[in-house]
Amino acid sequence: AAVVAFQKKIEVKATGVGDNKNILLELNIEQTRHNEIQLVGNGDWCVALGGRDCSLQMHEQKLLEVSVTQEGLRDAISRARAAGRETEATVLESDLGVLTKMEAEGARFGRAVKLDSASTFECIVEGDRHYFMEVNTRIQVEHRVTELCYTLRFRNPHDSTDYFDVESLVEAMALLARHKRRLPKPERANRFGSGVES
Repeated sequence: AAVVAFQKKIEVKATGVGDNKNILLELNIEQTRHNEIQLVGNGDWCVALGGRDCSLQMHEQKLLEVSVTQEGLRDAISRARAAGRETEATVLESDLGVLTKMEAEGARFGRAVKLDSASTFECIVEGDRHYFMEVNTRIQVEHRVTELCYTLRFRNPHDSTDYFDVESLVEAMALLARHKRRLPKPERANRFGSGVES
C-alpha cells in the first residue's frame, strides 16, 4: 500500500501543475534514544569524551542524563558474560558499537569545522543505528555528567612525565580560549565509572 501511495505521488508530481516537482520523504523512527557526545577541540584536534543518554524527557526538557562510556559498556559486557547473560552482553555490544561510531564521527566533525571549544554532537539512536541531529556549539548544563567520567590530561610533548589534568569542561574552555593551538591534544583519562544527573 505504501509503495502504491508513493507511486501515485510521483505521478502527481510528474504530471501535476506547478514548477515544484520535489518529493519529501521522512524517516519514521518508533523506538528512539537521544544520545549526545561531548566534544572538546582547539581548532587542530578534537577529542570525544563519551556520551550522555538523555532519552527521558518531558515537555521537551531533559529529566535524566546518564553517562555512556566505552569503558563502562566494556565492563558491563564482561559482567554479563561472566553471569551467563549472553543476550544482555549482545545488546551491550551493539550499544558499544554505536557509541564508538558516534564518538569517531563527532571527533571527525569537530576537526572538520575546526572546533575550538566545547560542543555537543547529538544523535537519535534506534537499535544499532544512529542519525545525526545537531551540534550545540556551547557548554550544556549536563556537562557535569561527562566531567564525572573523564579528566583531560594535557602532556608536555617534550616530556611525557610532565602533565596536568583538567576535570572541569569550563576550565578547559578557558584554557582553549587563552592558549588555542598551543595546547597539545589531551588524553581522556577515566575518573569515575559513570555519572547521572537529574
